[in-house]
Amino acid sequence: MRRGKSNTNAAESLEDAVLSIGDAPTMRFRQTLSKPHIANDARRILSHALNYAAEAESRLMELNARVAQLEALAITDELTGLLNRRGFEGILQRNLLSAARYDEAGLLAYIDLDGFKEINDRHGHSTGDDVLRAVGRYLKRNIRATDYAARIGGDEFAVLFVRAQNAPARERARGLVRGIGKISLSHGRNIITLRASLGFAYYDANSEQAELLARADAAMYADKNKGSRAARMIING
Repeated sequence: MRRGKSNTNAAESLEDAVLSIGDAPTMRFRQTLSKPHIANDARRILSHALNYAAEAESRLMELNARVAQLEALAITDELTGLLNRRGFEGILQRNLLSAARYDEAGLLAYIDLDGFKEINDRHGHSTGDDVLRAVGRYLKRNIRATDYAARIGGDEFAVLFVRAQNAPARERARGLVRGIGKISLSHGRNIITLRASLGFAYYDANSEQAELLARADAAMYADKNKGSRAARMIING
């Protein structure tokens, strides 16, 4: 009811604006519009037009919201709510462009859970999913608002420390791995504890994305092959 009243008022305002113009063509239009049946038709047409415009605007807003939702889903890992690989690599690319333009630096960290296949095999994939969700929640809570965390596949996670100095960022990455080592989940009578391997690669204004990803991945596998030094640090404090 209120929208109909608003549209009627708008139509009347438009009619008044037309009638206030004094040039010859408008004067002739005024004479035509002053006839009762013509004026009513004009009001009805304007009212329909305004209703149609309002409905079209509302539908366009709904479509834009839906597009935004679909775009967010396309870059989000459904299981953990973190960025997925596609979303993370897009974020990484933008930050490397920013680093090149403004001479910035930061750190890319790869975190891979140790023994995750055994958890799946022994306790089931549902429990494995619970483990991944727990790690996702932990990373969300323990990174800065300016940093980014992602699950980039399987049991592998990545964290981008933006505009960060090398040594402090490395220590924050190690702290994340130590924190993951303190996560425990109950499964029946069993308590599942976690370990993780860590690799990182520092970037600056001259870094290339593919090379940076390769360095972080290689560093993580080197750590895993050495028995996860970052994980052993959990025991050593």
